[in-house]
Amino acid sequence: MLRYPSVLLIAIAFSFGITLSLSEHVLLAQDTDKPAIAPQPRTINLTQEQRFIIKENVKDLGVPKARKDAPETIGDPVPQDIELHSLPPEVANKVQQARSHSFFIKDGDNAIVLVSPNDRRVADVIR
Repeated sequence: MLRYPSVLLIAIAFSFGITLSLSEHVLLAQDTDKPAIAPQPRTINLTQEQRFIIKENVKDLGVPKARKDAPETIGDPVPQDIELHSLPPEVANKVQQARSHSFFIKDGDNAIVLVSPNDRRVADVIR
């Protein structure tokens, strides 16, 4: 007979639990309809301070807002019917890497969406 039957039972229960947990994760990964696609990397890296500078200088410009369904996922193309605006000179002076980027403000959540000048794609989103 075993000297420590409770230890053996705990070990069996623990390994059974791990097996169930791993198989659940595999099933969840297989059930998704969309393929797993890594998000696009940001084309501009801003510090919290730089984000604050942009937000404070842009929020009261009075530019017309883009529609609520405008893209705000990094890497998404921005449709031609969305009007882009240049960043104010104060922002261009204080945040050098954003100088060439354009922006629009999304209606609804007032997100400031920075757009890459090269390919008209979402570069970053400031909330």
